[in-house]
Amino acid sequence: MTTAAPGDESALLGQARAGSNAAFSTLFSSKRATLYRHSYRMLGSGTEADDAVQDTLLRAWQRLGSFDGRGSFDGWLYRIATNVCLDRLRGRRAKSHPVLIGPASDLGGSMETGGADVEWVLPLGASTMASSPEDSAIEAEHISFAFVVALQRLPARQRAALLLHDVLGFGPDEVATVLEATPGAVNSLLHRARQTMDESPSVALADPDSPDVKALLERYIRAWQLADIARFLETVSDDVRMSMPPLRNWFLGAADVAGFVGNAIFGPAAGVGVRMVVGRVNGQSAVATYQPTPDGTWGASGLQVLDVDRHETLISSITSFLDPQIAISCGFPAELPAN
Repeated sequence: MTTAAPGDESALLGQARAGSNAAFSTLFSSKRATLYRHSYRMLGSGTEADDAVQDTLLRAWQRLGSFDGRGSFDGWLYRIATNVCLDRLRGRRAKSHPVLIGPASDLGGSMETGGADVEWVLPLGASTMASSPEDSAIEAEHISFAFVVALQRLPARQRAALLLHDVLGFGPDEVATVLEATPGAVNSLLHRARQTMDESPSVALADPDSPDVKALLERYIRAWQLADIARFLETVSDDVRMSMPPLRNWFLGAADVAGFVGNAIFGPAAGVGVRMVVGRVNGQSAVATYQPTPDGTWGASGLQVLDVDRHETLISSITSFLDPQIAISCGFPAELPAN
């Protein structure tokens, strides 16, 4: 049997339905990245999204004979992937974020960890993002960390309905087929999901490549290097939020955030120093943090996901993960050489 060119999807599909594992693998590999991002939005974890894509691959291969060609192959795959995610979400807690757990903390209060029952929404490194300009524009809106966090507020079926309809462009009848519901029930799911999403804090994010954002991050990093709270305040919005998973605490407003950073971070760090590396997670600005080690190198200490407001060019949210492995898993180096 001759092998179809990679771009000839219909020929590949025909070969796959005739039993060619190689043709199916080639066909599926072209869909993997978008299925991965859909699964990540549903599950809030890149690792779990990887597992879900593998399950989708297996189910799709096993059920390929049931694809009748009346709809798109992409839509058929998304239906399988969505149901894989719904199966995984059944009977377990959604991923969380400090702002979803409770109100903002007061300065001076005790710091509390999330506990064993809390699993955090985790960011995605730049290598998982889309590469084409068209896809990048879409991803900036629908893969941002704040958007994925807000999705976790939704019950699983509302989340699936919203993603299928509002992000992937499925019609109400198609969503109803996936969820085994009536179109009226789907419209109800969408209405409730949109209400919840509208209540979630979010901003229009600035382009990480813009000169203004690059200049802002330079000033932000300089403030951390100097442990200078006045410089820090010049880089954040008046209503900035700061959270630090795995801690449950989070702070709201420039005064409280600066009070916490100044007392709990800049104070102890004075004379010790910090280095930062700028990068991207979830298609937006992020910095990995590094602390000095006994051998003179700088070891990764955490990752800050930054929401930079497009209108003010100021940082409106800082999610500071206190786990170096999260920075490393997002593609940042594990260590930096000595100065």
